[in-house]
Amino acid sequence: MSLNPGEVKTENIANGAVTTPKIADEAVTTAKLKDGVVKTEKIATGAVTGSKIGEAQIYGSKLRDGAVRAEKIAAGAVTTSKIGEAQVTASRIQDKAITTEKLANSAVTTEKIAQGSVTPAKLSFVPPAVARPITPPVTSDEIADGAVTSPKLSTKAVTEAKLGDAAVTWPKISAGSITPDKLIAVTPPADTEVASFDVATGQFKWVPPAVPVGLYVPRRAIDWDFVNTSFTWDGAAHINELDLSSIVPAGAIAVLLRLSENDTVNPASLSIYTDYTVCNRDAGAVFVTPGAPTNQAHIIIPIDSDRLLDYKGTLIMPANLGLVVLGWFI
Repeated sequence: MSLNPGEVKTENIANGAVTTPKIADEAVTTAKLKDGVVKTEKIATGAVTGSKIGEAQIYGSKLRDGAVRAEKIAAGAVTTSKIGEAQVTASRIQDKAITTEKLANSAVTTEKIAQGSVTPAKLSFVPPAVARPITPPVTSDEIADGAVTSPKLSTKAVTEAKLGDAAVTWPKISAGSITPDKLIAVTPPADTEVASFDVATGQFKWVPPAVPVGLYVPRRAIDWDFVNTSFTWDGAAHINELDLSSIVPAGAIAVLLRLSENDTVNPASLSIYTDYTVCNRDAGAVFVTPGAPTNQAHIIIPIDSDRLLDYKGTLIMPANLGLVVLGWFI
């Protein structure tokens, strides 16, 4: 029985009557497929090729974790904009990958340098003959006390112009450095004679010429009458504080004293006066040079009826000092 075109309608086709052999090749078009009817299991493996995927159709949520392997990333595909902030951690950087040219200027700050990492080999060297400009110059306040040691000074680097007034004190002069040719000849005043040289101040002490005295009375002393701790070492004059009244009898007009001092470290001196407030040059003194043998002096000095003498010591107390009255004149 022949059928006219269009005579067989959908309702005239039994369910299941249209089998695969009844469907012509390429007869089922996209328009004939209901949305969602093609399920995953209906797609053959490898059937979805690159040409079947539309542009920009595969996005993040469609990729399985770990699906994008290194070989799937094109060379140069990971650009700066594709790297999130703080995503490149230390473990992701290859050893020695950060070279000098990769460091920005001033990128290596102090806190980034490990303790002890800056060795002498890492410091640039400026030959001594080439002056290193320092702007601004280093001032005294910026140099720590004691920072400039002898090895830091080149030979003859400290010239006279570099020394401040009164900068070279006695402790800075090594023993034996002041030779006779370094001393200026000093002529005492016409009415005086040299008594001693005070090493603490670098000054000569002048006293009037000796005057004839009366009968000398010797004394046999068995020990020092005064020692270093008997005096106050403050650089000031102490008036009537050297009391000889228990040693020297009334009526004596002068005494013979022996001073002995020894200190291998500190320069010190002790001066004794009849009356410092009237004339501070009628004095006898003893001084010590560090490292030198014991210094001793025998002094004849006038004495008043109260038998009280004045004295003046340096700011430094010597380690050893003794004063004894050897006798007196009447």
